Amino acid sequence: MAALAYLVLPITGMLAYFSGRTPRARWHGLQAIVLGALWPALLYLASALVESLVLPVAVGGAAVWLLFLAGAALGRDPTLPWVGPKLRQLATDEL
Repeated sequence: MAALAYLVLPITGMLAYFSGRTPRARWHGLQAIVLGALWPALLYLASALVESLVLPVAVGGAAVWLLFLAGAALGRDPTLPWVGPKLRQLATDEL
């Protein structure tokens, strides 16, 4: 369930968070939601500031997305910097 959270950002992240039975699945769901919101926001910001940054942001976001998808599938649990530990705490709290 954890890796499935990253398939269609942030929709599958919400599904994983609200239907996940383990804290790990809910945590990956929260991370997928954040990643699914942050990546397009950074793309929009890059296009508004410097158009030449759009491609590097798009490729970097795709690389991070694939890293998280593969990492979760392999049980490695990649973590978003700064917010990952806070999201883990949120995921362990009861719904």
